[in-house]
Formats: sequence, structure tokens, C-alpha cells
Amino acid sequence: MRLAIKSAGADGFLISDIKNIRYLSGFTGSSGYLLVTEKKSWFLTDSRYATQAKEEVRGCRVKIYKKALETIAAVAASMKVRTLGFEGGDLSYDNFLKVKKALPKTRLKPLSGAVAALRTIKEPVEISLIRDSVKVLDKGYLTAQKTLAAGVREKDAALLIERSFRESGGDSTAFDTIIASGFRGALPHGKASDKRIRKGELVVVDMGVVLNGYNSDETRTYCMGRASAEQMKVYSTVLAAQELAIGKIRPGVKAAEVDRAARGHIEKAGYGKYFGHGLGHGVGLEVHEGPSLGPNSTDVLEEGMVVTVEPGIYIPGWGGVRIEDMVRVVKGGAEVLTKTPKDFVCL
Repeated sequence: MRLAIKSAGADGFLISDIKNIRYLSGFTGSSGYLLVTEKKSWFLTDSRYATQAKEEVRGCRVKIYKKALETIAAVAASMKVRTLGFEGGDLSYDNFLKVKKALPKTRLKPLSGAVAALRTIKEPVEISLIRDSVKVLDKGYLTAQKTLAAGVREKDAALLIERSFRESGGDSTAFDTIIASGFRGALPHGKASDKRIRKGELVVVDMGVVLNGYNSDETRTYCMGRASAEQMKVYSTVLAAQELAIGKIRPGVKAAEVDRAARGHIEKAGYGKYFGHGLGHGVGLEVHEGPSLGPNSTDVLEEGMVVTVEPGIYIPGWGGVRIEDMVRVVKGGAEVLTKTPKDFVCL
């Protein structure tokens, strides 16, 4: 495990975030803890996962508990942990108090973000798993183009598309499918509703798939029938902004600089006040993780990161356009992982 615990001012680290546990140990269940020191690592879980843990967990001793926090305290004491790091953003306050009471001579120190920082750089096996998830997602957009039509309810279209994900091997959706037609396209997170799609409307479709634990995330915007001049202008503005941003991506570039490339173009076109969210985010075991691509981000891009690039324009009462792709930071710049064409498609 690539955890520099001592340099963080601790001699033990209690990991409770289940995604971080999976990343470090390989365990795919839903309940457990990791207790890590410089020399030893313990995976602790209950009897429901005894067999699964022995099959999946790597690099750790497995211990089955009846009372989790009492067992954690006993193991920490046996390893002479004097300063125990913990995930402040995940461990509940009640459990923090219980651990503190069980280890009265041990100092507890929050080490939030320690594992998340490791997860921003994807290993080759992770890139392969992300590619597999993306392939299922791209197939879903073929279904979307066949399904979306005037008169169809957003929810009904979402159901058919999500079914296609499962038929293509996906485990689940990464989030509630967003199908936002007409005026609802101005809602960046307008998940599919009872609204029926109407001729002449733009339809924002934002979907994600989970496959083998890894997420994919992509957005396309379609037009129902013949597009108006304004619809075409907004779409071309968003597409150009995205292409400018992707062209900025390479190792060593500040994430905020990538955001500025897209945001500046949208502002020059006169739509700046209609683009309120950050440009993108990392994707991996979680659909939203580091790094952050936004105007206030302090992150710097590194080779191996996988991020979304998703500029949008959202005009209240009119609708919206968002185009989103997943991009891998590579030595020479950027590799776009999502493959659904970005031509302005009128269905």
C-alpha cells in the first residue's frame, strides 16, 4: 500500500471509506475497515463477508469481528499505535467518540484526502476497467438516439436506455439518468421526469454506467426535428468551448487554466452568465472524485488522471446544451475516452 503514514504524522491509519478500502485491498463488499501501519495491514469485517474477504483481500491480514470498534481498538493497541489517523470526511462523529473512548492513550488525527490523492492517478488496470465501462455507455447512446422522439416521456426513454446498459453487461447506472427536454434543459441535474418530449426541443442526455466498480460519465444534447438558428449557435459555442479545453489538457497544466479556456470562450460569445458550474471532475471508483476542473481549483493535472470536460449553457425558460466527454491525461496531452459522435444530431 502506497501510504506514507509516518510523513503524515501518524503511525497507524484507520480507513473507513468503502471505496478507499476497495482501492487499497481489493475488497468489493459493503462493510469493513482497514487498519494500516508502516509494517502491517489488517482488514476487518463481520461474518457475512468472511469468505468473500479471504478470496478478495490482498496485502492484509483478515480479521472477522463481532463488535467492530472494540476489535479495531484491540488491533491498534496490539500494534502499539500511538497516533491513529482516520478519515475525517467519512468516520461518523459517534464512531469517532467510540474509538477515542476505546483508545484513551492514543491520539486521533484526521487524515482526510490521503487515499483520494492516490486515486487521482489511475493505474493501467484501472484505465482498462474505465474503458470497459465507457464502451457500455457509448452503446447506450445508440439506444438513446433510437428512443428519443416527440411524444415520449423522459422517464420512459430513461428506462429503455438503462435496460440497454444491463443488456450490454453494465452493473448499474452511475447516477440517476438525466434526460432534460425543452425548458428543463436549463437544469444541469434535471433527471428524467414525467414530461413528454416535444418537437423542436433540445434534449440534454447525461448518463453513466458502473461496471466492475468503475464509473463512466458522458453527456450529449440532441434536437427534436429541425434546429433553430439560436439552438445551433448555442450548441456550436459549447462544442468549441469543449474542444478548446481539451486542447489545453496535458501534464503540469493547472486545472483552473483548462476551465478558463472553456469559460472564456462562452463568455466571449455572450453566454457567460449561463455557465455556472465547474468544467469537470475526476472519474474512477466514484463518478465524482478528484481532481476538480473549476475556476477555483488548485489541482494540477498529472499523467494518468481521468477527468470529464463538460461545458454547458443553461438559459432559464429556453433550455440548455451540455457536451461531456471523459478524457485521460497522457504524456503528450489528452486522450478522449468516450466515443459517441458530437455532431449536432437532429432526430
